[in-house]
Amino acid sequence: MKSNVKLLIIGAVVLVMLIGAIVALTVLGKDDEAQEAEETTATETLSRLLYEKDSSLISDIHVKNETGEYDIVKYDDSSWFVKDFIGVPHSTVAIQDILSAASSLTADQTASDNAEDLSVYGLASPRADVTITFDDSSKTVKEILVGSDSPSAGLTYVCFKGENTVYAVDTSDIDCYLNESFDFLAKTVYTAKQAEDENDTTDYTKINKLTISRKDIDYDIVLEYDTRHDDENIISGNSATHVMTSPVQLDLNPDTSYDVLNDVFNLTATDIAVVAPTDEIMAQFGLDDPFAEVDFDIVGGNFKLLIGNEYVDSDGKVLGRYCYADGINMIYMFNTDTIPWATVMPLDISMTMITSTYIYSISSIDVATADSSTHFELNGDSSDFQVKCSDGDVTADNFKSFYQFILRAPAEELYLEETDAPADITITITHQSGTDKIEFIKSDDRKTIIRLNGRTSFKCRTAYTSRLIENLGHLLNGENMVDTW
Repeated sequence: MKSNVKLLIIGAVVLVMLIGAIVALTVLGKDDEAQEAEETTATETLSRLLYEKDSSLISDIHVKNETGEYDIVKYDDSSWFVKDFIGVPHSTVAIQDILSAASSLTADQTASDNAEDLSVYGLASPRADVTITFDDSSKTVKEILVGSDSPSAGLTYVCFKGENTVYAVDTSDIDCYLNESFDFLAKTVYTAKQAEDENDTTDYTKINKLTISRKDIDYDIVLEYDTRHDDENIISGNSATHVMTSPVQLDLNPDTSYDVLNDVFNLTATDIAVVAPTDEIMAQFGLDDPFAEVDFDIVGGNFKLLIGNEYVDSDGKVLGRYCYADGINMIYMFNTDTIPWATVMPLDISMTMITSTYIYSISSIDVATADSSTHFELNGDSSDFQVKCSDGDVTADNFKSFYQFILRAPAEELYLEETDAPADITITITHQSGTDKIEFIKSDDRKTIIRLNGRTSFKCRTAYTSRLIENLGHLLNGENMVDTW
């Protein structure tokens, strides 16, 4: 009997424990579901579309921020402009950014459903007050205040004007409202014309001529397209697309001249100083009588840039210059390294060699000194090159070395003063494109004046011309050239 009672008691205890476990599992399961539901609800409310409209219906965006106050207004079916700047180029990207921002607003979080103190979120004195007007049937108006940045990275507080619900939105969605009006203007002053269709093979980037006029030099720097590249029968010893024609005739260094020629394409200012300047303002920035004038003759459209006064930082360091692009009614600010035309000098971008005529394109060379005159006839190409000399036999290899020494005639400094003094050495090179005449005239400063094709152009050390005469003797005597001087 006692055993049966014990068994009954044990069974009852086990039954109670089982019931308790079932109840516990049921309750815990419900708690987990509730927690999961709460988490799901919280996640779903993190991102919330506050409004969305078609951007084409925006008629006006009025912005008031720390930089000032301006309106972006609809001009026609597909164009919007800063109201005060209609008629000057605008940045398509910047305009599209603010239209996209104004057409919809999405909250990442609701910071407060009913904020008692908007100053906590920087909304009592907002960084931007934006009014967006839509040209829809309801004439919808959205007024947005932009406050301080949220502690959560990449978020900023906003609210609708007159409401106390505060949202945290992606900073990138509304930072355009903090821009100043100039940020919506185009800073690129020249781009190359694009081909009209696939059949248009015109090279619109071809620069026919570049002219640089500056106050710090008494000559123009002129670079012109090298037409030798258009004649497949002419072999040129230089790959540069252009030649210098002023202040001297000289081949360009293809590397150092590249920026001077090509920086015009997509030329972009650092900033904008003034829109629609008056004559007085142009004078104030040194643009009525500019420091430099740069003229590009380009197949895709000519371009002129006036370069005015320098501007400096707070320590007085020169950062760049004020510029005015012809046809665009704005004064721009360009950093010094973006406008090489303000500082470039002729010998910075030219070859040091006075001539670079390819030897196999030459038919004859004459070398005349005060005491002698020697004529060389050249024939053949690299496989069968031959030389005939009026003063005796010379080998082809030795003549090539002599010609290489002529090519090394150094344009060490510009010298533009005319002289009618007779030449001590005259070298006349007749080639496929014509004739080049190089005259060496001794000066009284241990230097020699070089006159190229009748134009006084350079000076070099007299040691070079002395070695040139010696090497002519070595050539005629069948001896090796001396390369140094």
